[in-house]
Amino acid sequence: MAIENPLRALHRALPLYRFPASKRTSANPAEAANSPVLFIFPRSKHAVTSTDVECVKYQAFLTFSNYAHITRDCHEPEMSPSGRLPFLALPDGRILTGSGIVEEVTATAGDLESRLTAEEKSKSRAFVSLAEAKLEVALLFTMWFDVRIRDTVTYPLFEALYPWPLNKVLTWTAKSEKTEWMLSRKTVLQKDEILGEAKQALAALSTSLGEQQFFGGSKATFLDATIFAYLHIILSLLALPSVEVELRQAVLRHTNLVQYAQKIFNTFFTTTTTTTTTTTTVA
Repeated sequence: MAIENPLRALHRALPLYRFPASKRTSANPAEAANSPVLFIFPRSKHAVTSTDVECVKYQAFLTFSNYAHITRDCHEPEMSPSGRLPFLALPDGRILTGSGIVEEVTATAGDLESRLTAEEKSKSRAFVSLAEAKLEVALLFTMWFDVRIRDTVTYPLFEALYPWPLNKVLTWTAKSEKTEWMLSRKTVLQKDEILGEAKQALAALSTSLGEQQFFGGSKATFLDATIFAYLHIILSLLALPSVEVELRQAVLRHTNLVQYAQKIFNTFFTTTTTTTTTTTTVA
């Protein structure tokens, strides 16, 4: 028997309504601006990048590709066809997620990996898989099970999106979903094992990068978007005064990775963009 998504069940029990606009607007969120709109998990105040790794990855990928678009904050994943952020809304009415975004950007702005050899493409995919397998678990574990990070970063980040008591329920739901995802990849969540594997992954990435500007040489690729997203979130979101977070310290030990992340941010994310946050209220 299939188990219903608890978030959908909660939405049915406590429906969320959006107030109608004061003037007629297009049903498609991208049409009004006549530009593609990338909807991402909300950014911190005055920040340019999202506080979610997957969203930062696609922000970077679209930016590396010089793909003209607008970025907007959104705290309602159910707006996406996949139920996850980010998603890209196009003026022609299409709503894209995941590989659909990559295909659209590649078809419109060109393939960032066109100059790579078959061997380099294979190596790139292997490193993307490594990051998504090892760094993702380590980051989620730190965000949700390191009490210092959980109480000062993760919980406030999620609870600020909704009014009480809904914020408490949805934060608990998010933790349950993240835990379930981690357990689908590991039978037991052991801190030393998880962080040990992340450290090995970081060492491999540091060695592969060496003194290059990007992992593929002189130009950024989807691999760079992926690695930058993890490094940036780990270095920025896990930075707490007078507290050493083990995962962040593991990154700081690799000077070339730190400089790599800083250079990408300074080169591609120094321009602040106007944002519009989707708001919801409880009936």
